[in-house]
Amino acid sequence: MLIVAAVAPALAQEAATVEQQAETLRAQLRDVTDKQAQLQAREQQLDEALKPENIERSVAGIGTTDAAALRDQRRQQLEREKAAVEAQLQSLDSSRSRLEASIASAEAEAVRLRAASPNANSAPRQTRAIGAPASPAAPKKPNARRVIRRRHGKARRK
Repeated sequence: MLIVAAVAPALAQEAATVEQQAETLRAQLRDVTDKQAQLQAREQQLDEALKPENIERSVAGIGTTDAAALRDQRRQQLEREKAAVEAQLQSLDSSRSRLEASIASAEAEAVRLRAASPNANSAPRQTRAIGAPASPAAPKKPNARRVIRRRHGKARRK
C-alpha cells in the first residue's frame, strides 16, 4: 500500500510533464502553420509575378539595349525565389507531420499515465469530439401506447 501511495504522485507528475510537452508541441505546430500560410501567400505572389505580362511590366521602366535578356534575368530570379519558397514549404510540411505525430504520442502517453495512476482524481481527461453529445444519451422512455396496452392487458386478465 505504501508503494502505491508513493507511485501515484509520481505518475501524476509525469503525466503533467507529458501534457506540458504536448502543449509546447502544439505551440510549435501553430508556429509552423502560420509560417506555412505566409509562404503559401508568397508563393502565390511569385506565381503572379512570373506571368509574362507582369515580368514585362516589372522591367519596362529600366532602359536597356537588350530587353529580352533583362526579362530572362528577372524570370530566373523569380523562379529561384519560388524554388526556395517551395523547398521551405516542403520542410515545413515534414515538420508539421512530425509535430502532429509527436502530439498524438504525447497525448496517448498522458492518458496512459493518468490511467495507470490509482488516484481517482487523476483519471484521464476525456475530450469531447465536436458535435458529440455532452453526456451519454438518456435511457429511452417506454412508448406511451405500450404502457397503456400493458396496463389494460393486466386489467383484463384480472
